[in-house]
Amino acid sequence: MERHVQISNFREIKEKVIELVKQRSANGLRGLRVMFKAMDRNGNGSLSPVEFKYAMRDYGLDLSELEVTQIVKHFDTNKDGQLSFDELLRAMQGDLNARRQGLVHQAYRVLDKDGSGQVTLADIEMAYDVSFHPDF
Repeated sequence: MERHVQISNFREIKEKVIELVKQRSANGLRGLRVMFKAMDRNGNGSLSPVEFKYAMRDYGLDLSELEVTQIVKHFDTNKDGQLSFDELLRAMQGDLNARRQGLVHQAYRVLDKDGSGQVTLADIEMAYDVSFHPDF
C-alpha cells in the first residue's frame, strides 16, 4: 500500500503527514506517544530524518529525501535536526482557532494584575487567593 508522493508545496506535505498520523493514532495522545516510541528506533526520544522517513514509509507514506528535509526543517523548532515528540505534537495541533486564542488572552489578562504585559510571580500571588484552598 506504499505510495510515493510528488508534492512540491510544503503545506500539502505537512497535511499528508498530519492526516496519516491522526488516522494511525485513534487512541488520541496516548496512541500518538506509543506510535512515536515505535518510530524512535534508536530510543533517544527524537526521530532523525532517516527514522522519520522509514517510519512514514512503514505507515504507508513514502516521502522523498527533499520532502523529509522539508518536514524536519519546519517541524524541528529547536533546530537540532531531530523531531521530538513535543515538536511533532505542536506541528499536529497547528494554530489556535480564534475562540481558543481569545480564551488564552482572557486568562492572561486576568493573571496580569499590574498590566505590564508579563505574568510574574507577584501577579500570580495577587490573582490566587490561597485562603480558599483546603490545605490553608
